[in-house]
Amino acid sequence: MRRRLVPLLAVSAIAGLTVALVGCPAGKSGDAWGDTGGRPKVLVSFAPLYSFAANVAGNDAEVKCLLTTSGPHTHGDATPRQIDLARGCDVFIINGIGLEDEADGIATKLEKVAANPKWNVLNLGSKFPEGDLMEGVHHHDHDKGAAEEEHEHPTDPHVWLSTKHAKVMVAAIRDELKRLDPAHAAGYEARAAAYLKKLDGLEEYGKSALAKKEEKTILSFHESLNYFAKCYGLRVAGAIEVDPGKEPTPDKLNQIIKKCQARKVRVIAVEPQFSNHTSARVIRDALRGAKEGPIEAVFAEVDPLETCDEAQLKPELYENTMRNNLDELVKALR
Repeated sequence: MRRRLVPLLAVSAIAGLTVALVGCPAGKSGDAWGDTGGRPKVLVSFAPLYSFAANVAGNDAEVKCLLTTSGPHTHGDATPRQIDLARGCDVFIINGIGLEDEADGIATKLEKVAANPKWNVLNLGSKFPEGDLMEGVHHHDHDKGAAEEEHEHPTDPHVWLSTKHAKVMVAAIRDELKRLDPAHAAGYEARAAAYLKKLDGLEEYGKSALAKKEEKTILSFHESLNYFAKCYGLRVAGAIEVDPGKEPTPDKLNQIIKKCQARKVRVIAVEPQFSNHTSARVIRDALRGAKEGPIEAVFAEVDPLETCDEAQLKPELYENTMRNNLDELVKALR
């Protein structure tokens, strides 16, 4: 199913979030959770973390996802339901690395308005040794209605797209659930071990399929595929959009085209969240129509898993999407 990223107005002030509390009467905390029967309430920030947590939790904990059709790069005013989820959770699991944990990030804002006396954040990004993280710059604006503000991530936050890094995140979730709910520690341990084996199989599948390809370099739609490429033996020539959803300038487009021509880059990774692919089409057509040395450029749809439809939010979402990403690249690369 194709999805479109739905940008929302950002959380620009605590006052704005306070307004969102209207309609949430005192004493109703936790309504968004329903009756969990005393099981731990696990809130995750976005889709891939839901898959990780749900596979470890099984029936021993309740897992809910804060963001679906809006992703961690763009977040809007917290809804009453989101604040209710944050108020009632036993742990809020985030990717971190400059996504949700910025000074104006959703985790920081929710902490101030949720009034959760047991506020507990598991920052998965903090679990990686410094040497396992990659440098990267990403600019985005959190308030589409105001003047743009650009934020730099000195570290690339897209760690979930590498199965090597995903396994670290799963292990951290396992350990936190065992701490919160020691009575079911054996269950969390067993389910985590089974899921880690699935991730091992996914990594082996991708590496084996891509190892046969002579082409190893792709063009990324936005700066999201560096960990993915390193994990599966590929290279990224560059990114079309530095800001997700913001078209590059004509000068930037020309630079990308020249780089692709010089390196003979033929495969352009596009994202289902941005169905127009306007800038990607310009690059593809320019490469195909070059007077000297035309390149038969093609698209491969690679989903960075930053958003999903509510109906897709299932434990198998990560594994299925990643396998589909790999299959798309296997078809496109020679």
